[in-house]
Amino acid sequence: MFGPFQPAFKRSGLPLRARLQIYFLALVLILLAILLPLLYSLDIISSPRAGIGNALDTYLTSYEKSVSLQMGNAAASSTQLSQELVGIIEETLARQHAGFADISNNPKLIEILEYNSSKRLSQVLRESRCSGAFVIFDATVNTELPNADRSRCGVYLKLADTVSVNQVKTPIFWLRGMPAVADMLQLECHNKWDMEFDISILPPRQALLTALKHSLPERYFFTEAQYLRGTWEKVLLVCVPLFGRDGTLYGLCGLEISGLLFKLAHAHLIPPLSGLMGMLALRRQDAAGAEKLDTGAGFHNGPALAVSETFSSYTIVRGQKYSQYDDGSSTFAGMERPLRISPLPTGDRHDTWVVAAMLPQERVKNMFMRHYALIGLFIVLFLAAALIFSFILSKRYATPVLHSVRLIREGGTATTSVQEIDDLVAFLKEREQEMRLKQQEGNSLSAGQDAGNLQVDTSACRQFIEQIETLSKAERLVFDLYISGLNAREIAAKLNLSINTIRTHNRNIYAKLNVSSYKEMMVYVHMMAKNAKTKLFH
Repeated sequence: MFGPFQPAFKRSGLPLRARLQIYFLALVLILLAILLPLLYSLDIISSPRAGIGNALDTYLTSYEKSVSLQMGNAAASSTQLSQELVGIIEETLARQHAGFADISNNPKLIEILEYNSSKRLSQVLRESRCSGAFVIFDATVNTELPNADRSRCGVYLKLADTVSVNQVKTPIFWLRGMPAVADMLQLECHNKWDMEFDISILPPRQALLTALKHSLPERYFFTEAQYLRGTWEKVLLVCVPLFGRDGTLYGLCGLEISGLLFKLAHAHLIPPLSGLMGMLALRRQDAAGAEKLDTGAGFHNGPALAVSETFSSYTIVRGQKYSQYDDGSSTFAGMERPLRISPLPTGDRHDTWVVAAMLPQERVKNMFMRHYALIGLFIVLFLAAALIFSFILSKRYATPVLHSVRLIREGGTATTSVQEIDDLVAFLKEREQEMRLKQQEGNSLSAGQDAGNLQVDTSACRQFIEQIETLSKAERLVFDLYISGLNAREIAAKLNLSINTIRTHNRNIYAKLNVSSYKEMMVYVHMMAKNAKTKLFH
């Protein structure tokens, strides 16, 4: 079909269905390239770095409140205890008609002071949520003994069981102080008992004297966490200097928080990420000004052995969402904040007590890999769905078109439901018919208009002419334009009508004139013209 126009349908390049699939996939890829950055910018899909930062911040907020509350309560109880012990010391000295300088080398006076102080220490220990209570006097039993310069007398009471809920009935051990006083109070000596305190872990005397410049609520400090001599237990002391009314430094007192008690106090805080741990630590500056995090100076809540319980200094590298902590053997992602309470400095002025939330780097890497794996899986599934969708769409839209084109090429008639393609097919049909008519007319003229070929069925022609009168006004107008030599598209343009309207008129004209095609109708038109000429010349 389509005669001379057949070569125009030779295939070149990709077929229609493949082209449609490529176009659909290209559209999907463009949408995906726009969608993913948009989702990231709107934080609908958060980056793993932002997710880790948010998890650290959320946990650290709760952890900081919990630690600040525990340390604040211990500091308040220690401050209240210091006032009461100052009164006990001064009242005892007054009754004994002695001055504070008379305590050293006076075991009897030391025994009385320890006995009077122990009752209040025992009461505070049972009332507060702490593991121990102590008072250290700035005196020693014998100044002639070796290491007397760092040995001080006093009382250290310690709970036997910090896990027990009922602290009223929990036994109390006598850890430091004269054994005679323990016997009088019916307290059992600890298996690591010692007569006096080793004050080497405490700030020097001059540093304690500077505390007098501060108001009483701010007159406290934390010692760095240390292991009790000869034990596995790590403790941190909340200390308050004892100043007399004349400014004399009597010593210091306070409460003990053990590592076990610290962990139990914050065990209710459930981290949002597995492996995430909270800790109380000291932030320091080295000689070069680099920030360090000393985790051994405090405690931590988290998996056992995740962070060394002893000294461990991590170099801090600040990041946009969180910081990185590295001690040369292990690396963590995390962040830290200063405690909301403000203890007095006990070491370098740059040292700051902080709470920190830290996550092992291995866990961070796993989160990144999981995130990118999920994004990759999403893209693969999205592309697979797009491929299937494009295949279905291309099949739905291309198959009818290709089927109709095949029928048309095989000589049948069909429509593709695509207006532009149907218009093209109709236009090509009309052009083919016109060219065939012209070719037939040329052949007739070249043969000398053979009489036998010009003979027609006069009755059919007469009937055709008679049926012209049955055409409507619009149909007659279209018919006359066909007679004048115009084709369907030219008629549509001349009458300002659509090609579909002209086709509707064509069908009506064919039916009324009893012809099956434009070709047959034009044969009768040419016969009419020839008859008219014959009548005109004869």
